[in-house]
Amino acid sequence: MSFPPPPYPPSYGPGFPPPRPVPGRPLTVVFAVTAGLLLAAAVAVNGLLFFGMLFASDSCGTAAGTARFCDDSGGWMLVAMFGPTVALVAAAVTVVLGTVRARRPWTALAAGVLVYAAGPALALFTVFG
Repeated sequence: MSFPPPPYPPSYGPGFPPPRPVPGRPLTVVFAVTAGLLLAAAVAVNGLLFFGMLFASDSCGTAAGTARFCDDSGGWMLVAMFGPTVALVAAAVTVVLGTVRARRPWTALAAGVLVYAAGPALALFTVFG
């Protein structure tokens, strides 16, 4: 005569331990929130700079205009207008590649901030000399 096997897990004793939390999960959420906030701030800065660059050429007929920005080629005007947007795209690519390929999200985020800061700095330097 054979007995059926006991229920699994047994109903007596401490039972199975709860599953362990996945390491790094809270940091992933913090990184995503931080990156999202920085992206929103960068888009706001880009919008303000783009709006300001629309009117930056108004001072070209006066002594307040810079020679670099007010030349007739219009190249520096395009750099000032679209430079921050190009820098934002380059920063986003830097962060994504650094996070996915190198698996160093915080270092990639810091590098992305530095890459982005070059765009508005170039635009402001172009206008104000």
